[in-house]
Amino acid sequence: MTPWSGQLARLRLYSLCFLALSVSLGVALVSLAKLVLLVTVLSQLMTDVRQRHQAPASHAATPLPWPSSLWWGAAALLWMALSMTWGSAPAHEAWLALSRHARWLVLPAAFYLFRVGTPAWPVLQCLVAGQLFVLLSSWLMVVGIPLPWAISVMSPDNAVVFASTIEQPIMNTLMMLVVWYFRDQWPLPHRRLWVWAVMVLTSANVLLVVTGRTGQMALLLAWLIILVTSLPHRHRWLALLVPVLLAAIVGLGSERMQERWRKAQTDVLALQQGPLREENSLGFRIDAWQKSVQAVAEKPVWGHGVGAWNQAYAAQGGTIPKANDPHQQFLLWAVESGLVGVALFAGFLTLLWRNALALPWSARWCLRGVVAIEVLTGLVNSTLLGAGIGEFFLMLWAALLACQNPTATD
Repeated sequence: MTPWSGQLARLRLYSLCFLALSVSLGVALVSLAKLVLLVTVLSQLMTDVRQRHQAPASHAATPLPWPSSLWWGAAALLWMALSMTWGSAPAHEAWLALSRHARWLVLPAAFYLFRVGTPAWPVLQCLVAGQLFVLLSSWLMVVGIPLPWAISVMSPDNAVVFASTIEQPIMNTLMMLVVWYFRDQWPLPHRRLWVWAVMVLTSANVLLVVTGRTGQMALLLAWLIILVTSLPHRHRWLALLVPVLLAAIVGLGSERMQERWRKAQTDVLALQQGPLREENSLGFRIDAWQKSVQAVAEKPVWGHGVGAWNQAYAAQGGTIPKANDPHQQFLLWAVESGLVGVALFAGFLTLLWRNALALPWSARWCLRGVVAIEVLTGLVNSTLLGAGIGEFFLMLWAALLACQNPTATD
């Protein structure tokens, strides 16, 4: 190995770990980390091109194959970009919306660095470490300790550190999946005890403290997947029973949760009383979904073009002028890129699930759990388009896909 090769290998690992930590710690750090990732990818690309011309291909180490899901994802992003040519959105709005979808490029960029030999395990550890910091900070806020790094605009009563009641509990749940499925690899004494401590603290925080409804659904799905893949066949019926019991106990015993559901009822009543005057939570979602379906019916195949959701929503009678997202990922794709775009995006997620077959058991079911949570949360939010949480999903997918490498978890 030449001195430059060693420096580049360290740069690859440091840039991936920097981004893996940053996705938990606020949008500003994420932007800086993505810039570092871009510089690293360009450095690796130039090195690969130079080596390809200097050395025979037979002497090069065989990299990981590109998963089929990434080709479908690239096709979906390309189709969304092409929709600008027939879309109705103003150019600046179209480019802004496309930049949000282009966040997906973090996935192939990270996987490109993994496939040339960068180990995935340190990156998974950084993803977990960032969320453990958020989780512990949230619990410190619960006991009344002011934290100078808690920069969320939400009330401290919500115990949200950097993001919101949507993003934080979902990312905590994803972290819990990684902790569980790689439970035998944590370099800690009494690691099973630590694993269960993280599981309990995460579950209690999501269900009883932060109480974001989307995060709670994600957590219950995570427990369902954990139980289905961990219990003996004859006891797997318990996998269906436990999440239901948890939901019932929390719903009946938590005053905060009851307040959240009362708020949901108020939102729906506001919608029934006439056109919405402000963007509430559940009422706006129902209204936006109805009008999105009507917009899809107008242009079902090609869609209205990237960035045109707001115009399509307003054309159907929508009354929230600044709304730019129906809080439903698949409907957003359907309105802007038509059924072709939805098929490509759904194909990407389906192939991610299938690509898991090539992975060891722990990475396989962790990846499938993350995909399942993305699909569930995508039914009520556009999670992949959110700053921070979008990169969290993408980095986690890239690291788990790289676990097919024999040295991936060294």
